[in-house]
Amino acid sequence: MSDAPNLLNDDHTASMATALMMSHHGFRRDLARFHSALEAVAGGEVSRIEALREEWKSLYQTLHGHHHSEDAGVFPSLQAEHASVRAVIEQLSADHRRIDPILDRGEAAFARLPDAKPALAIVRELEGLLDAHLAIEEREIIPLLRGAKSFPAPPSEEMAVMYAQGFAWAMQGIAPDVLRQVEQMLPETLVARLPEARAAFDARCERVWGSAAAGAARTPIPTT
Repeated sequence: MSDAPNLLNDDHTASMATALMMSHHGFRRDLARFHSALEAVAGGEVSRIEALREEWKSLYQTLHGHHHSEDAGVFPSLQAEHASVRAVIEQLSADHRRIDPILDRGEAAFARLPDAKPALAIVRELEGLLDAHLAIEEREIIPLLRGAKSFPAPPSEEMAVMYAQGFAWAMQGIAPDVLRQVEQMLPETLVARLPEARAAFDARCERVWGSAAAGAARTPIPTT
């Protein structure tokens, strides 16, 4: 996608738009990984089947949580401030309702591994729907979030750990200069937990995919 927006603002600072697009990057990155891994299963590589099933559950929870936070928080706030995006937000929320059943079907499909055909069909369907969905968000919603340049402090130790795990997932494969700007936006209590969370996520990727390598993107489109 040659017209993909930059993760950083024009002044090279990070914003809530950066954080949202890093999640978009993570979904694209992981669906591509699932696609490759399932093709390997179809070719006879069965050593990581249980890890793939567990990782699908994680993707399910992450994507569902992402949509819930948009529908319950981001979208109502933007709609109140920018009436012009009402129709776009209605379309995006409708997409969310289409995506959840696909995720539900995915659990049954992954349970059928090493028969990889059903799971591959689910991943391809989700890739196609998300490609269009995320592109609309990046065109219509992201510009409205560029001015938000602070991230709220976690209200508890438990939430700080959860936020750190979420950022560790989203940070993998993002260019180091972008990550430095993101850390400047985050509260110190969260930044302090990132090294441990990122190391744990890298170890998880080694277990599931066989590698934690993920490129160095400056847009929400993964690089290799």
